[in-house]
Amino acid sequence: MYPNYTVRYVEAPTTLKEFIKGLGRDCLYAYDMRAIGVLVNNRRLWPSARLKPGDKVIVFPIILGG
Repeated sequence: MYPNYTVRYVEAPTTLKEFIKGLGRDCLYAYDMRAIGVLVNNRRLWPSARLKPGDKVIVFPIILGG
């Protein structure tokens, strides 16, 4: 259910949340539950951050324990 380590590049202007939504419902759910981490150009950004074409987005799972 949770995505593997992924590197993608932004093709069109969008927000971070919309970009993650485009990766699939499972990815968006994991992002909302804070089960994955997202870096844009090696920085953490707010979901409302504007992304530009060519920005590098890294999605990685966060190890959870209980």
